[in-house]
Amino acid sequence: MSATKFVWFITGANSGFGLLLTQLALSHGHTVVATARSLSKFPRPLRENPDADLIELQITASGTEITAAVDAAMARHGRLDVLVNNAGFGHMGALEEVTEAEARYQFDVNFFGPFNLARAAVPHMRRQGSGVVVQVSSGAGIWAGQGAPVYAASKFALEGLSEALAGEVRGFGIRVHLVEPGIFRTEFLAPTARGQNVGGKVDGYIDIGGILAGMHGKQPGDPKKGVERMFEIVMGTGLAKGKEWDVRVPLGSDAFWMLEQKVNSLVETKEKMKNIAVSTDF
Repeated sequence: MSATKFVWFITGANSGFGLLLTQLALSHGHTVVATARSLSKFPRPLRENPDADLIELQITASGTEITAAVDAAMARHGRLDVLVNNAGFGHMGALEEVTEAEARYQFDVNFFGPFNLARAAVPHMRRQGSGVVVQVSSGAGIWAGQGAPVYAASKFALEGLSEALAGEVRGFGIRVHLVEPGIFRTEFLAPTARGQNVGGKVDGYIDIGGILAGMHGKQPGDPKKGVERMFEIVMGTGLAKGKEWDVRVPLGSDAFWMLEQKVNSLVETKEKMKNIAVSTDF
């Protein structure tokens, strides 16, 4: 991208990674279109920043509404350089503990929201010949573990979409990156959030709600450092200087451990299943 200062579009920008990344981009002189469900959710300093274009946007809105919001931002600012699909939440609970309605809503937020936003932003980037799409996934999008299969499934879907998208748009000068955070010390595990997102308990399954309750405030990941890496992904600076970032960017030692578990599992499968796999060819 040729511009020195970028126009960013960041969802879920009122808290956590989204707020920190918005503040960091603004501090470097960029313009940020920041979304939240309500303007009242933004802290006052952000509401008073002239470079912050704050808009209300439901991540579960229709594709038509989301496209209209992105098009309007493009019209106001003349370009769109960076899309950060940050908004999301995690519905915890074993398969038996999650209703169909809860599972569908999980996918509406974590998959169809980013799908609609990327679908709205990419045409503008394609015409510009440049752009960066940052998809905030999760360590659970690498390795599912136990306790949150629907959350993991929504992130696995986002990973598949983004992996394919990265190949589709590379020739247009657009980069796609999957940021895969482990557990960071944000409000993601706060009791107010957790209480709304834990399925009904069925005896015999692990108590993921209780486990998460014990971790809040003790998460290993430093959100400020995580956001610095995200900013560097876009700008190609810091640890990325002199080399190309990968499509996948795990953040946190726990996320890297999950990546290692997945790799080891796939290597084991490859070794066990080769003869079976090739036995089915003509």
